[in-house]
Amino acid sequence: MRKFIFITILICLSATGIFAQKTRPVVKPIPKSVPVQEKILTEIADADWNILADALDAENWNKSAALAAQYLQNLPADNDRKQLAQLRYIYLYALAGKILAFNAQGNVSEAEKTWNELDLIMATFIGKEFVMPPRRFVENCDKLLNVICGVKATPKAFRTTATNREGNAIHSFDYVVFDQSVNIKEFEEKPTFLGGILQKADYNEDKSKPWILRLFFNKGFLRVVVK
Repeated sequence: MRKFIFITILICLSATGIFAQKTRPVVKPIPKSVPVQEKILTEIADADWNILADALDAENWNKSAALAAQYLQNLPADNDRKQLAQLRYIYLYALAGKILAFNAQGNVSEAEKTWNELDLIMATFIGKEFVMPPRRFVENCDKLLNVICGVKATPKAFRTTATNREGNAIHSFDYVVFDQSVNIKEFEEKPTFLGGILQKADYNEDKSKPWILRLFFNKGFLRVVVK
């Protein structure tokens, strides 16, 4: 397989020359610098997050992927909002969107570049926490997309099919396994964040099949959206 931070640099130069008599040389002092002070970003601002959300809603995969990559670099650690975990999923989703779009255009070279980008980032994402966008739980999800369903005969597992708006291109099939059984009826029809630790990923390079990824998560967890 093919694989802000605002840096405030305060440099104070003691430029006070030493005036001496003509018979003595002028000694220039060595400049002194104040150590670099870095502001650590603890969360992505709502305004910036909304820009990413708007790009995703417009299915602008190039902008979505670029913003997700930028925000991932700017956020060194996760926060209570699980923004880092959400960004990991968004980045993969956007890259899959790019590949699907380039395939539809017949742009082989750009699709290849995006596959390489996906392969490189995936290697760093294995073993990391992910949080998916809020979706509805439904007990019967036959022919339904972008919802969370139980896996038959496996009460500890759930699945979802993440697609574009029209539902004719599948970005990923997502499978999440929990340590304990979860009663799906308790969460039916409630917008819920589904998350877990990325265990492995499968790729599809057969263009006759309209999907890109299969993502497998363990250590699953739920967060229900409270209105």
